[in-house]
Amino acid sequence: MQLKIEKMDYEGRGVTHVSGKVCFVKKALPKELVEAKLLQDEKRFSIYETTEVLNASPIRKISLCPFSKECGGCALDIMSYEDTLSIKKDMIKELLKKNNISISKFEIIKSPLAYGYRNKISLKIQNGHIGYYQEETHQFVPIKNCLLAKPSIQRFLQDVHLLHLKNGEITIRTNQNDELLLKVITKDFPRIEKEIIQKHKIAGILWNKKCMYNSSFFIEHIDHIFYKIHADSFFQVNTDISEKIAAQIKKEFTKEDTVYDLYCGVGYFSLKLAKITKQVIGIELNQNAILNAMYNASLNKIANVSFHVGKVEDILEKIPLKANKAIVDPPRSGLHKKVRESLKEKKFEKLIYISCNPKTLARDLQDLIETYTLTSFKAYDMFPYTKHMECVCILTRR
Repeated sequence: MQLKIEKMDYEGRGVTHVSGKVCFVKKALPKELVEAKLLQDEKRFSIYETTEVLNASPIRKISLCPFSKECGGCALDIMSYEDTLSIKKDMIKELLKKNNISISKFEIIKSPLAYGYRNKISLKIQNGHIGYYQEETHQFVPIKNCLLAKPSIQRFLQDVHLLHLKNGEITIRTNQNDELLLKVITKDFPRIEKEIIQKHKIAGILWNKKCMYNSSFFIEHIDHIFYKIHADSFFQVNTDISEKIAAQIKKEFTKEDTVYDLYCGVGYFSLKLAKITKQVIGIELNQNAILNAMYNASLNKIANVSFHVGKVEDILEKIPLKANKAIVDPPRSGLHKKVRESLKEKKFEKLIYISCNPKTLARDLQDLIETYTLTSFKAYDMFPYTKHMECVCILTRR
């Protein structure tokens, strides 16, 4: 079917209408005429995939990645980096408008690196080949490299065969020192050739959650703070952008503030804020992350911070210390309803909401603006060439 694309949605798909029904078209750009095949037909919408571009947009370019058509992870790699920023900005504006959220000023902050920025990737392994699942499917796409990964990870991918894996999964992390931390999940018998140790800085290898080589963590050093990062811990994948976010956030706090850091992970923001505030209280569900956070506080000799393990919605009401400001950095699912209610009830002077999912962010903001005024909204391009981005909202008590 031939389709004329009208615009793009926040999933990075082209949008058009056929007989009044909205149609989402993968790998299509605004104002393009494309030939597309139907993938999914529902009552309220249809999903298509571009098979041929009949009339290309002037911003369309050839992807640098040879696996992009099959993989689908980099939905926006068919245009220049500057054009992806414009598209993402339009996506956010439309999403906010759709949810009746108004903001006087909005900007998107570019990533210093458009490629080679990811310090962590997770790959599938099938019949000895590494790859990704095609987006929204379990269709395996074999790859030999990933341009989004840090150079140290890309170099390792050329030697991953030295682990002799046939089937399973592997997660590869790296730090500023180019050390690598590997987590392997497989039924295969562990084999680690010496060559892989000699050619790469291997900080540790976990095989089915058991440490088979060296250590289960490594140390990252960012902005004069040392972070212990376990193989299972959450940590921002784009270090350069996360530092830009931290720089913005720190401007919102003073030495008189007591701060809740909800979904604190290994204490990335907690430790930074502890240096400029009176007290920080972090809450996180992942036990390994909390153990790392406590270790990090001790490692950096930061005493005015405490960490609590458990669900934020359960722990928040049990903490005796009262805070006048809070920062929340929830998973893609957004804030639990109980957490939103608690944030409204506590009426913090200032609430900083960091989100990796604009859709759930918009939902939560609709609820929170009953108590808070949205004073600042910035998007940070944490994930160049993908549909994803990080948003930072500053809310003040009404």
